[in-house]
Amino acid sequence: MRRRTWFALAVAAFASAIAGQARAQLGGTPGSRRGKGERKGAGKEAPAATLEITLHEFHEDLKLSAAQEPAWESYVTKVRALAADVARERARSRSVAQMSVLQRIERAVDVSRNRLTAMEDIAQSAKALYSSLTPEQQQVCDPRLANIMSIPLGEGAARRS
Repeated sequence: MRRRTWFALAVAAFASAIAGQARAQLGGTPGSRRGKGERKGAGKEAPAATLEITLHEFHEDLKLSAAQEPAWESYVTKVRALAADVARERARSRSVAQMSVLQRIERAVDVSRNRLTAMEDIAQSAKALYSSLTPEQQQVCDPRLANIMSIPLGEGAARRS
């Protein structure tokens, strides 16, 4: 349990540092209000930190064998790639206002197509991981494997389970 706590603190500190750099580059100040109804310091945990903490805890709970690790790494790599893609697209979304309506439509279709491909890749690696697990590991895995896929998309399904 101590490892989880230290890991969570390290990831949170890293995410906080990254968020501070991003605010500085965007001209914001730490603790500034971003929207109506937001209190100072009342922001959510960074999505990257949430994903990394969830993956770390899930990995520990599964207690994977050496033979199962490659399937795990494939799944994690694909989930992280989706998270990076979502973050990149969110950063690019500021330039959408300068696009024509037809360019916006094309962009929306391209983004959706890329997300679908990424989700299909994650699903394939999740199925391979799940099939490599023992029945006991599958019980631990059942409510969480699919929910982790939604964290990069910001749907919050992983927080409900």
